[in-house]
Amino acid sequence: MSLDLNLLRTFLEIYAAKSVTRAAEELSLTQPTVSHSLARLRTQLGDPLFVRGPRGLVPTNRAHELFQVFRSSVDAIDGAIDSSAAFDPSTTVRTFRICLSDIGEVIFLPSIMRHFGTLAPHASLESVPMNVERIPHWLAHGQVDAALTSLVLGGGARREGVIKDRYVCLLPRSMAPKQAKLSDKQFDALNFVTIDPTAGHGQIEERLADSGIRLRTALRVHHFSALPSVLLEGSLAAVVPLEIAERFCRHWPLEHRELPVDSPAFSVDVYTDHKIAASGPALWFRELVRESLRDMPSALGPATD
Repeated sequence: MSLDLNLLRTFLEIYAAKSVTRAAEELSLTQPTVSHSLARLRTQLGDPLFVRGPRGLVPTNRAHELFQVFRSSVDAIDGAIDSSAAFDPSTTVRTFRICLSDIGEVIFLPSIMRHFGTLAPHASLESVPMNVERIPHWLAHGQVDAALTSLVLGGGARREGVIKDRYVCLLPRSMAPKQAKLSDKQFDALNFVTIDPTAGHGQIEERLADSGIRLRTALRVHHFSALPSVLLEGSLAAVVPLEIAERFCRHWPLEHRELPVDSPAFSVDVYTDHKIAASGPALWFRELVRESLRDMPSALGPATD
């Protein structure tokens, strides 16, 4: 069975808008035309795809399954068309995708989006939740254009360092000693919040252990964004990257202190696929991510290819 590419685009717009009317507006088509296209899809796929709900059209389970397949297929076709011609970010309507942890969205996404919105005003950017095990597959199949993480990924993806950072201890201001560096005794007396490895910093405890540091974990969470409130309410501490600690300290009554041993350093790397990001829109996006983060205090120098 073959499907018209325009039908796939119609499906994706309905999925995003949850409305035939709004999808028609986005596609610059009439509502009857979009309704007819949806009817064709339902017939060919043997599924209603969307059912009415209190807040618009609700995708069926089959529609959820098809969304990623259709999205990847359309982007791959658009990417092939773009790469076969001179890519112009100022006119492209492509959707770019980048894998980020929750704290990566806080730290990196504003700068990336500022550059992206200026250079590609008609394109869109989607932040994809971090799934460390799936990233190599997503990159190789064009399902995401790039990933920013401090983890070392397998799968043969291209890896380029963009940020250099180190770990510090973050704790409530009322618990922070006056000296800049914690003693072994002070550190050992703390109870810690640790981050689940799936958040993109799964190497924290491993690297600390290599430096002779053991954490007494009182709470494990999945998101860095939960840290300020739980540290303050629970009188707890956390070992986090300095960049994160400084941001939290600007907005919360928290302070950071040096670890009792030399702090393990690490890099945040941008991962892309060697073949896909060799030209066209994916290459442009990789360079945009690198350039967007170059002004950060912890940025590494320009990469040498």
